[in-house]
Amino acid sequence: MVLNWVKYSRDIVEFLNAKTLMEIDYGILDLSMIKDFELKEVLLFFEELLTMELKINYMENDTGLFRVHSVGDGYCYREFGHVIEADSIEELKKLVLDDGRIWYVFDDILACKII
Repeated sequence: MVLNWVKYSRDIVEFLNAKTLMEIDYGILDLSMIKDFELKEVLLFFEELLTMELKINYMENDTGLFRVHSVGDGYCYREFGHVIEADSIEELKKLVLDDGRIWYVFDDILACKII
């Protein structure tokens, strides 16, 4: 089956957020209420991508912030080739949120060391 990504672009954008990532992280994301089978398949695809990316962050990330890495004296947010850099975490958070991207703390202990 070929999925119609354009048809569900609004649903995809609404799905890709910190709340969804938190629900994936805590194992409580529930897509059972979605009755449109094709939409559910699209969202399951994105759930799998976020799950894999979150697992990689747990293994390789030094900040406790999703997609954020320390680089020299600054910080970098990397999302599939898109990069946002800043000198401070506060500045990076503002730039990331202003750009409509996900800001999520997945490890409070690591994050407390830099925030």
